[in-house]
Amino acid sequence: MTATMTDKELIQEIRKVRLADLSDGMDALGLVNVGSMNTNMRPLRPGISFAGFAWTLKLLPAQKSFQACSSVEEYMQNNGKWCSDTYSYHKLLKSEDVTDKVLVIDMGGVAGGILGSENTMLYKRLGMAGAVVDGGCRDSYECNLQEANVFSTVRTFHHITGRVSMGGTNIPVECAGVTVHPGDIICADDDGVLVIPRDRAEEVLKIAIEILEQDQKIRAQHYEALGMQADQTLNRRGN
Repeated sequence: MTATMTDKELIQEIRKVRLADLSDGMDALGLVNVGSMNTNMRPLRPGISFAGFAWTLKLLPAQKSFQACSSVEEYMQNNGKWCSDTYSYHKLLKSEDVTDKVLVIDMGGVAGGILGSENTMLYKRLGMAGAVVDGGCRDSYECNLQEANVFSTVRTFHHITGRVSMGGTNIPVECAGVTVHPGDIICADDDGVLVIPRDRAEEVLKIAIEILEQDQKIRAQHYEALGMQADQTLNRRGN
């Protein structure tokens, strides 16, 4: 299908519908379970919702061990060397326009905190929509205070030092059971994470909008019958 919407227009419209509607749209096109990340991919807290284009990162199991240190100073120095390699992708993020991008990290479920309270703030400052990691996020309390938009398969206190190393950026990756290509659309809400191929996204969106509108009409009738006050879920698209 030839794209008729700009990337910006597409993301803006996708953010107005639920993952449930988008998933139904995928089903209607015969893409059943395609793009559905494992159910252990969960948000750090309820209410996180975002959509954006995949910016992918591959991390590999560490091929060398992290040696015992004789002092805190030595640890900080050696840890810094390890991190300078693994977090080298930060230079790329800072050099590009990553607005409306979602950082998608494949680290094979390793319990290492590639995401934490400091770098998630950096990503927010750069304009990224959020981050999805098949692996660990740490500093959970601080991340939630800072309203970091993170989905992960692991909650951990571990660092990445001695556990993973750089594998590559903006290449196809495997994340929670789904192959993600750079530029795929990553959608996340309380129900989980869905990956939509860019070349099918407008078809999926068209169906999703129709499904959402029908749902809103029926739910509005239930609200009225139950004497409930209408809320924003009955007019998600602002029409």
